[in-house]
Amino acid sequence: MIKLDGSDLRLAIGASVGAAVYSAVFGALAVQDGWSVAQAVAASVVIHAGGAQLVGLAALGAGAAPLTAVAAGTLVNMRLGVFGFALGDVFASWRGRFGAAHLVSDESAGTALTRATPAERRRTFMVVGLILFTGWTTGTLIGAVFGATLPDQVRGVLDSAAAAVFAALVIPLIHGRRELALALVAFVVALGAVAHVPPGVPVLLSALMVVPAALIRKGGVAR
Repeated sequence: MIKLDGSDLRLAIGASVGAAVYSAVFGALAVQDGWSVAQAVAASVVIHAGGAQLVGLAALGAGAAPLTAVAAGTLVNMRLGVFGFALGDVFASWRGRFGAAHLVSDESAGTALTRATPAERRRTFMVVGLILFTGWTTGTLIGAVFGATLPDQVRGVLDSAAAAVFAALVIPLIHGRRELALALVAFVVALGAVAHVPPGVPVLLSALMVVPAALIRKGGVAR
């Protein structure tokens, strides 16, 4: 049984409200691109990938192949794999780890790692993760329902809203000059590739910029 803690609840509810705003844009955009409300909500329930869903949806909307959209979204959320190793002592069985993987996010894992014992980390991770998941799917439902009723003039603004939302997700991850330089390089690569490659590929190319950066950082740490 999950024991609820006041600090966990406050953090989880705050993160959930923010997630609902982001996912509402996803739901509205999905409906604009021809998805049904049920399909948009199912995507958030089954995938539950935060900003990666916006990237994948944008790629699909631009005409990219499904595999290209999946690859771009995967690269965006690749950093979450690190949390899996960091929380390895929290879930002893593979079954528990498999189920918990669906709830991994910056908020759920980051908060859990501040707790002292495995039991406290597990409780915090589950509370924050489940509430965040609820907020994300609820926001998607609201966005999809209202997105289906928006006039065409308003729907045209959603593409700009999606870009703003994704920027809001990325900017907090920039903590120093290295991350800022990487973000600028990724932006230039995507912008330069737009006129020369198929739709969706510019996002994939910009996401790939994280790979050499990670290798350079690993080499620097090793030395």
